[in-house]
Amino acid sequence: MGLNLPSNLPSLDSTESTPFAEKTIQTRLYALGSAATWLIAEYDPEERIAFGYADLFGQGSAGGAEWGYVSIDELEELRFLGVPRIEVDSGFQPRPFADCVRPDGTII
Repeated sequence: MGLNLPSNLPSLDSTESTPFAEKTIQTRLYALGSAATWLIAEYDPEERIAFGYADLFGQGSAGGAEWGYVSIDELEELRFLGVPRIEVDSGFQPRPFADCVRPDGTII
């Protein structure tokens, strides 16, 4: 089982020269029963490490939202009453980062 990430995600560091606002967010992950959301731009399927923007408290910049790396294995370990906590937003369509957040950094 586990998170069913898209198979065509750009490799880690492949969009390094692209400004954050212009990076294409390929998929969105969210935590059930929580405001935590991850916008994923790059992924290494062998290491199972993703790069993207994380807003763990739904407060944008004020809550410490930032770009960085996240372990998909660690996200898959998160459970609530035995149920996997992190899900892939199946309705999300890739779009530029600037179209995914409000001016205060909160995720739309």
